[in-house]
Amino acid sequence: MTADIKKSNLNEQVFHALKEMIIKGELKPGEKIVEANLSKTLSVSRTPIRDALRRLERESLVISLPSQGTQVTRLSKQNIINLYECRSVLEGLAVRQAIGQISSPVMEAIEESIILAESYYAKGDIGKTIEKNTFFHDQLVASSHNAPLIQMMDNIRTQTMRYRVLTGAMGFRSSFIQEHTEILLALKNSEPDRAEALMRKHILADLQAFLQGIIKNHYLNE
Repeated sequence: MTADIKKSNLNEQVFHALKEMIIKGELKPGEKIVEANLSKTLSVSRTPIRDALRRLERESLVISLPSQGTQVTRLSKQNIINLYECRSVLEGLAVRQAIGQISSPVMEAIEESIILAESYYAKGDIGKTIEKNTFFHDQLVASSHNAPLIQMMDNIRTQTMRYRVLTGAMGFRSSFIQEHTEILLALKNSEPDRAEALMRKHILADLQAFLQGIIKNHYLNE
């Protein structure tokens, strides 16, 4: 039993380590996965590496190609569009369903995250700005208390995190703080139609900014 627990913990650690390497771009889009190299880098045998790669393939972060082996999934323009359009619908629904269910402490924490994001953005601290921006969106999704929606967003979040690293590199749209504030106000005023519409517009605006600003400079295909 103890051996099984240790094996399970090791597999989980390797999975998360490889996932982070892909999200951060340490394993680049289109890069071939060499199990021997990863085994040496992580100081583990190939068995947990293979287990992790199977899980990462289910999350669309790697792909196995006949006669080519396993490689990191390439970033594509169409996939960005698909992901952000799904996000706009799901997060729009999430903020609609959060109305009447969101607790006062969570509402206060979301409001604080907007204030802090504005402060960090003004200071040029992109890392902290991303952190507070992520908190804003994650809390609204969680406050929907819609389990299937939350599960779908978890999968989308995993994939969009790769693009978010690139988005962070180019900075934020200057209007994002005002948009967050307007969404929060609609939430406070119990305006489901307005809250949903504002959230969808906000995410689709992020999509357009991403496509226009950095798509040609990174590992992206049509």
